[in-house]
Amino acid sequence: MFHFHHYRKLLQINTQTLQIQSIQNPFLKSHYQTNPPSPFVQYLKNSCGFSPEKALTVSKMLKHTPKNPDSVLTFFKSHGFSESHLKFIINRIPRLLFAIPKSSLSPKIQFFIEKGLSESDIVGLIVSNPYILNFSLESCIKPVFDFIRGFLGNDRFVIELLKRSMFRFYLQRLVSNATVLKNYGVSNCHISRYLVKRPNALMMPNPCQFNGKVKMVTEMGVIPSTYMFMEMVLVKGSLSHLTWDMKFKVYRSLGWSDEEILFAFRKYPSCFLTSEEKIRKGIDFFAKELGWSTSYILSYPMLLSLSMEKRVMPRYRFLQVLESKGLISLDKKKFAWSFTMGPKQFLEKYVMKHQAKVPEILKVYEAMIESKGLSIKDGEECEVQHL
Repeated sequence: MFHFHHYRKLLQINTQTLQIQSIQNPFLKSHYQTNPPSPFVQYLKNSCGFSPEKALTVSKMLKHTPKNPDSVLTFFKSHGFSESHLKFIINRIPRLLFAIPKSSLSPKIQFFIEKGLSESDIVGLIVSNPYILNFSLESCIKPVFDFIRGFLGNDRFVIELLKRSMFRFYLQRLVSNATVLKNYGVSNCHISRYLVKRPNALMMPNPCQFNGKVKMVTEMGVIPSTYMFMEMVLVKGSLSHLTWDMKFKVYRSLGWSDEEILFAFRKYPSCFLTSEEKIRKGIDFFAKELGWSTSYILSYPMLLSLSMEKRVMPRYRFLQVLESKGLISLDKKKFAWSFTMGPKQFLEKYVMKHQAKVPEILKVYEAMIESKGLSIKDGEECEVQHL
């Protein structure tokens, strides 16, 4: 390790080296013309593996030179962090070099050890979300951990969630929004599902605004205890009033009444996240090409979130092939679910089921999928919108 107390002895040599580098590097040249190289730049290069450019960038993020950065690096290495890990962490949080390991870093590491994490688990957690180390153990980390555990019921689930940057959010917002949902009758089970799958979606810019969105959804007559209630709250909360009104105008222009539009929203909220182009293209195909009525499309609003090019059209052409071979009877008014089912289910029901009679049917299906740059292994592109 390059020790910090050697800075001044090597400054003269380092200055000459960097001056030579600056001749070949415009970035360094412009910098050193106005700023002589600091010994901390060299430290970042030698101890953290930074390039000259990155070392300069990181050093400028610090107002003062750390007194004892060696102790910080030594602490991390003693807990299984590699040089590449340290480079990644320090690059994101240079101020960690100011930390006092015994009082600032060690208690946090010990807390996660007590929660059952191994050394490699802790390394994975902090590398996934180094910003955890920015927060106080007593006033933030422990309260957040305990609060989330109240919903998830398992320390391991909480750790997995923390890896997804939960600490980038304000604790008060998370607590307030979850409390609002509980007050309206949303179950812990439904809240925990979103904490695990889409934690970002629960974070609103303003808790009062979040409360307003929840109230709007309840006024639509949706029961808070249902799973769809949460979907509607999160979709409604992600849309501005202008965007919400614009979606209504799009559907109205295609002949839908306000009652029909709200019915589709209640049945599949994400149909309001679909682009205007996709909505128009989908309804045009389903209504004009297939002859489906508005009421039938309303029964499957998820159709409007599917990719026409990568799912709907390839499947439709394949179903036409099956019909031409006498394998199915294609009733244009009764097969919407063949578009909405997952790729694996479609493969089993419409491809593998007929392979004994028509051995080449699998190759036909593969060719149609591959023409869109996909494969059976990857599955078709659904393009269903989520927050």
